[in-house]
Amino acid sequence: MSKVPVYYKVTALYALFGVLWIFFSDRLLDILVSDRQLLGVLQTFKGWFYVAITSLLLFLLIRIDYLALERKEREKAELFTATISAVHHILNNFLNKMVLFRVRAEEKHDIDPEIVTFYDRVIDEARDEIDRLSSVEELTEEKIHAVIRR
Repeated sequence: MSKVPVYYKVTALYALFGVLWIFFSDRLLDILVSDRQLLGVLQTFKGWFYVAITSLLLFLLIRIDYLALERKEREKAELFTATISAVHHILNNFLNKMVLFRVRAEEKHDIDPEIVTFYDRVIDEARDEIDRLSSVEELTEEKIHAVIRR
């Protein structure tokens, strides 16, 4: 896709088409029609035709760019979802290792029980945050921050 913004492309194409249309259609009508009354009627039809053609052209150009933008937004959302899923997986693995560490620490009996209790609290808080993050249905910055900052 071109790096030229769509509004420049659409404006330039519209202006170019308009100038060419006016120049050539006026010349053609002057050559083909000698009756001034008929020329006036044909000029009106020519104007309507111009509006119809440029409307269609604008629609097509804007639609093409809009569909490309929609595709990029979909790809970004899919990438974000995959990233969140990967982070979720990594954090769950980390939590499982923390639980294993806590179990082993408790088996050793030489670790302060307060530390084991602290580990339990950290594990529970982290698990709750991961669960809340997993529950986000609408992927917006505000929704994600609201879940994390609870």
